[in-house]
Amino acid sequence: MAIGTDALIDFFGTQDVADDTSTSTISSGAFSVAADVASWTNDDDAPAAGFTLECQFDTTMPTVGHIGLFAHILNVQSTNDTEIPATNHLSHWLGNFKIPFSVAADTNFHAAVPYAVLPNMITSQVYDFYIYNFGTSQTIGVDWNLWVTPLTKGPHA
Repeated sequence: MAIGTDALIDFFGTQDVADDTSTSTISSGAFSVAADVASWTNDDDAPAAGFTLECQFDTTMPTVGHIGLFAHILNVQSTNDTEIPATNHLSHWLGNFKIPFSVAADTNFHAAVPYAVLPNMITSQVYDFYIYNFGTSQTIGVDWNLWVTPLTKGPHA
């Protein structure tokens, strides 16, 4: 079946790396730290994005838990930011990365949050993204990476 003219389809922006500096492990029940993730600017003012996480667990693959993705919204009022996500403040949740439990420890795996609504407050909204290791009882290794792909919907030509 061909997609008809004016049918609603996805349009993807250029994928950006939101983490190119991770130097910290992420223990079970802990967040990544601000220094791990470069700020990302939504230059396209996209209403949504897809996220890809590449990571590995240090010693043993977990059999429980998941990895959460959260946004810290910057410059919501002039240079004022929202509160940084913390274990007692889980606001601006964007989605969960599913852990492929069949992968061996010390092996990179890729997980996706294919569609997350971005909490835009202004044009060219800036975010810091945080990873939360929800109850896996294992530590995420230092060499993790996060990519973001802005996306929107529009009519097929």
